[in-house]
Amino acid sequence: MIIEASFDPVTVEMVQAIRNLMKQEGIHEVYVQPGNEGILSVDQRVRLLRLAFASYRHIHVTKGKKADRILTGYEENEKLARSGYFRLVPASVRRDLIENNLYLPQIVEAQCSPHRAIHSKGVADTCVILARAHHLDEKLAERMGYLHDVTKAMSNEEGEAVLRIWSPSDLSLNPKIWHSRTAVFWLKHNMGLYDPKVLIPIWNHTLGQGKSDYDRILYIADKIEPNRNYDTTYHLSLAKKDLRKAVDLVMKEGEEYRRKGN
Repeated sequence: MIIEASFDPVTVEMVQAIRNLMKQEGIHEVYVQPGNEGILSVDQRVRLLRLAFASYRHIHVTKGKKADRILTGYEENEKLARSGYFRLVPASVRRDLIENNLYLPQIVEAQCSPHRAIHSKGVADTCVILARAHHLDEKLAERMGYLHDVTKAMSNEEGEAVLRIWSPSDLSLNPKIWHSRTAVFWLKHNMGLYDPKVLIPIWNHTLGQGKSDYDRILYIADKIEPNRNYDTTYHLSLAKKDLRKAVDLVMKEGEEYRRKGN
């Protein structure tokens, strides 16, 4: 039997549904394949399916065949997974989604306002430019850029509730800074993202207190991404050459801006 679904992405619920179907109908061998339509390409979804079913000897992955059955009713679960709730997918699939930066635009579109989603893409693009200039991991830089404001839309009440449980000492900070903390907890809890090279720069991106080059890149990119309403050509040029000097410049200008009462 060939079972087709969008598998965009394949979720734990879908894996279990296929196993239940085989048991209920006494089917010994099953082939699963992704449909033509999806945010990810067919080949990407085939790869994820192979990861999801790697330990199942009687479930195989194919593509482009005539399906015997269409698996439906799991679209909302897939949509939630694309919104950043990677806990809904098998662990092997989750690792691949994170490592290959899949669904990042969909995550920020789902979790952020339209304006913030545009900003996040601009930050991600700028992070990649700076990572390339300094011979750092461009995928990692893109990841932290997209996700740094993932909880920006969280209300103060929600933010306070999160911090009260996970980091009560940070309740003394200005609420405008809370999102840099709550984002880390959100990414761990919902996305299963634990990489400190991503999480520490996100934690530090509002105050610019980080010590690594990734910290500096995110702090700078957040302030100079191309959707800001001022010319940041010089800042980008400086940051490509010297991250420390660029941080100092951005921080100095931020202090001057605040002193003027803006």
